[in-house]
Amino acid sequence: MEPIPVNCMDINSVGSFCDCIESTECADEAARAFCTQAKTESGKYITGDNLAELKKALAETDCKGCC
Repeated sequence: MEPIPVNCMDINSVGSFCDCIESTECADEAARAFCTQAKTESGKYITGDNLAELKKALAETDCKGCC
């Protein structure tokens, strides 16, 4: 099982990725926290590179009970 849906993993834009995460009940808490941070004033400095790092970390996570 994946920590976030496969269709979200294919998105490289932070805004679109977060929209995809919001539309599913099954998403890793780290991904939800990333998106919450991205919506704050300090989140305007979050880039696609940060998203790539998050997705890499999630791909390496041994997720039990993910969708």
